[in-house]
Amino acid sequence: MKNKVMIKIQQNISLAPYTTFKIGGPARFFCEVKSEDELMEALNYARNNKLEFFILGGGSNILVSDDGFKGLVIKIKNQISKCKMTMQSEKCLVECWAGENLANLVKFSAENNLSGLEWAAGIPGTIGGAARGNAGAFGLCMADAVESVKIFNASDNSNIIYDENQKSKIKNQNYNSKLKIIDNKNCKFGYRTSTFKESNNLIITSVILRLQKGDKAEIEAKAKENIKKRVEKQPKGFSAGSFFKNPAVKNEEIRRQFETDTGLKCKDDKIPAGWLIEEIGFLGKKVGRVQVSENHGNFVINLGGGKAEDVVILASLIKQKVREKFHIQLIEEVQFVGF
Repeated sequence: MKNKVMIKIQQNISLAPYTTFKIGGPARFFCEVKSEDELMEALNYARNNKLEFFILGGGSNILVSDDGFKGLVIKIKNQISKCKMTMQSEKCLVECWAGENLANLVKFSAENNLSGLEWAAGIPGTIGGAARGNAGAFGLCMADAVESVKIFNASDNSNIIYDENQKSKIKNQNYNSKLKIIDNKNCKFGYRTSTFKESNNLIITSVILRLQKGDKAEIEAKAKENIKKRVEKQPKGFSAGSFFKNPAVKNEEIRRQFETDTGLKCKDDKIPAGWLIEEIGFLGKKVGRVQVSENHGNFVINLGGGKAEDVVILASLIKQKVREKFHIQLIEEVQFVGF
């Protein structure tokens, strides 16, 4: 290896404990960063040693290969103390580091009488990951709360030189030129996606949320209500969260069947992937030590000792059967890492 670095680079670190699925092999190289300076240093290390990199947040919504990741995994650490609040007319802007845990942020908002994130109560992961995947629940999503996002463009960082003798110049002109503020409309938010999810080189370093002043008791009550709903609706156990995106379905017969069976209405032409999986008789379906939840078709559960290979096989079977019965192609919401 070429450069000595200030951040701690570890080798052969199991990634399973860093994911909500508790599945996955080791990262060849691994480090944790808690600032933009340290992020740049980690990216420099990857560039100088010709390593592929992966940015790891809270570890939800990902499936890591049993073989692990052959490059450098950069874990964005939680930094609650980095939340900053400013007022602009009737709205309150909260800037937070990308590694901030969503649960902590919901709590921070309530403590400061800020409304607009109650829907996120109980959702695992970090604010950076939530913005990247446009996480949502109860009819709301990150696109409704994001004012802007600060990103680092790593698509061409060949001119960022790490100088061992000039540590103070880490945050130099070349580095700053790659930090950009992207406003909401240019984030290209869509259903569980954004412009950042389409390019791994656009790394979110911080997010500014647009919240409103509210009553603390009402905010806390709504957050608790949403957590209760999630606990009642979603299965217990190790999972990556919702495994498939809810597909848009144009077939009127299928939509009528769904609405008749459930008493629910299709929203934006979408039908829950979980209902489709239930209809093909896959509730409780097992492959190895992984299983489709017995009470929610869109959750794949690691029963303990599950393998990524088992998850891939099970997901493939689900997609095949749904395609055969409904002529619908399911698309994974979960990101595959190291495959």
